[in-house]
Amino acid sequence: MAASKSTRHETILIEDDFKICIIGAGMSGMCAAIQLKKQFNHLDNVTIFEGLEDIGGTWLINTYPGCACDIPGHLYSYSFERNPDWSKSFVDQEEILEYLRNVAKKHSLYEKIKFRYRVTELRWDDLNSEWIVKVLNERNSEELTYKFNIVITGIGALRAPQIPPQFEAFQGPKIHTAEWNHSIDLQDKIVAVIGTGASSVQLVPAIAPKVKQLILYQRHAAWIFPRLQVSYSRFARFTFRWIPGVMSSVRNFLYCYFEAGHSAFKMNTMMRKAVISVANLHRKRQVKCPLLRDKLKPNYEFGCKRILMSNEYYPAVSRENVKVVVDGIKSVGQDTIVHNDGTSTQPDVIVFATGFKITEYFSPLKIFGKEGLDLFAKWKKNSPTAYLGVNTSDAPNLFFIIGPHSGNGHNSLIFMIECQVSWITKVIKEFQRKKLKSVVVKKSAEEDYMRFIDEEMKTMVWTNSECGSWYINENGKAFAIWPKSLTSYWNLSRRLNFAHLEFL
Repeated sequence: MAASKSTRHETILIEDDFKICIIGAGMSGMCAAIQLKKQFNHLDNVTIFEGLEDIGGTWLINTYPGCACDIPGHLYSYSFERNPDWSKSFVDQEEILEYLRNVAKKHSLYEKIKFRYRVTELRWDDLNSEWIVKVLNERNSEELTYKFNIVITGIGALRAPQIPPQFEAFQGPKIHTAEWNHSIDLQDKIVAVIGTGASSVQLVPAIAPKVKQLILYQRHAAWIFPRLQVSYSRFARFTFRWIPGVMSSVRNFLYCYFEAGHSAFKMNTMMRKAVISVANLHRKRQVKCPLLRDKLKPNYEFGCKRILMSNEYYPAVSRENVKVVVDGIKSVGQDTIVHNDGTSTQPDVIVFATGFKITEYFSPLKIFGKEGLDLFAKWKKNSPTAYLGVNTSDAPNLFFIIGPHSGNGHNSLIFMIECQVSWITKVIKEFQRKKLKSVVVKKSAEEDYMRFIDEEMKTMVWTNSECGSWYINENGKAFAIWPKSLTSYWNLSRRLNFAHLEFL
């Protein structure tokens, strides 16, 4: 027997041959590892595979100019590792990555992570009730095979960059915001930015002053709110660190503030009308040109796409060296972009702010569940189903963090991550306590849960037939988003409902 963890009621002993795999060392995977360490007092039975060269996930990959979080740092951080030293309310990518590295060092995670090890396949062994995990060591191209009792995936949805195929003919430099090439100098260049989503709203103000001309290609204007950015003084950071209750009060206030915004995504609510008025007023105040203001007015329901916050975007697109193109692209040549109105431009560089292939789910990772079922193929055909967004009846002993219906458009994703990790660790604890071989949600419970999701979605904006949201897959299902408040998810997931689970 290995080490144990004592509680008020019992001691949970960890079998030496009981193995847990965590895929990914971003915020989800790190959270899972830390909570497992707290539960079992060690990580001797845990292996963490990370395909990149460091921890951080999306905050390691995304290094484009202006990259920042649109949730305040005091809320976009672990509840068990609060940071009194944030420099400002909405922090940049570098500061978040530094925070994550410090957390990883504090909890000795680096020693447990196999970097540049990319998991390529998970295959459930029905006979032995274990996962056969195939891994590629990208340092030497060696293919390895492991066996684990439990697998936890924390790979996230924003991984595979979406690049429109019509731009293949362009021969000049091309960059996606998620794969930023810092060797390409944009100074005094003509730069075409494709897309007006979250990364574009941050990128454009950062590069507009340095480029010769910026041509911004917009299909749908974003709903944008003012960002209440506050720099924290040394005195403020001192109070966060040393005066009890201050940092907790700030975090709780921010949580409640953002949580109140959930009702804005419901049709015909007072909150919805209020936030739309704020967004319209923000645009009117910052964009003086009526023609440009009309271009930047969203032509779809509020909330269909991600709601953004910026004080710099509207002033940036109002600059003389910035042109907003809304007529669409007819064709792309080796050095030319031709517009639908017959005009054209010859950019030196194309920047894609076109998001990710979110409907690829966990691809290119292949997952084969019970009786060899191809989980990706099933989800692509019928839409994904997962109880609490964490476990599916087709895959025992497999847990997703931020799986289907786990995203949210109004509050911190870290809260959802912690709720799901808490649920997962409770299941693993029960699994160990009873010395079981497998655990899986019952199909009936999964189906009931999905019916509950579908019913709740009917009152939300994402089911609007004209929404065209990236939350919607090709089957017309709003698969990516949790339809209720985060508080309701916490209440639903904070206890195990043993009637919904099948232990063997």
